[in-house]
Amino acid sequence: MSVLTIRAHRRYALRMPSKLKLENRKAVPCLLIELSQQGARISNLGQRELAVGESVALNTSCGRRLDGTIRWAHDGVAGIALGKPLHLPDLAELIHANRKTAVA
Repeated sequence: MSVLTIRAHRRYALRMPSKLKLENRKAVPCLLIELSQQGARISNLGQRELAVGESVALNTSCGRRLDGTIRWAHDGVAGIALGKPLHLPDLAELIHANRKTAVA
C-alpha cells in the first residue's frame, strides 16, 4: 500500500558534493541529495552526532552557502530546515548547477 505525502514545497533530487559546517566544529564532507525552498536533505555523514536544533551552514560545490538548523538526523542522513527560504530563481540556479556538473 502506498502512502501519499503532501508537502508544502516541491523537493528536487540532487547529487551535489558539499561541506557541512557545524558550530564550533570542523566542516565535514557530505552529499546534498534533496532540496526544496524550505529545506535540504544530506547524506554521507557517517556516525557523526548531530543535535536537533543545532545551527549549521551547508557549503555547496557550486559556491552557495545555505544556513539553517538540523531538523532530524539518523543513520548518516540529516534534514536541514533553511533559516531563510530559497527564492525560486536561487533554487533553479542550484538545480541547474547540479545537473550541469552531473553531465560534465
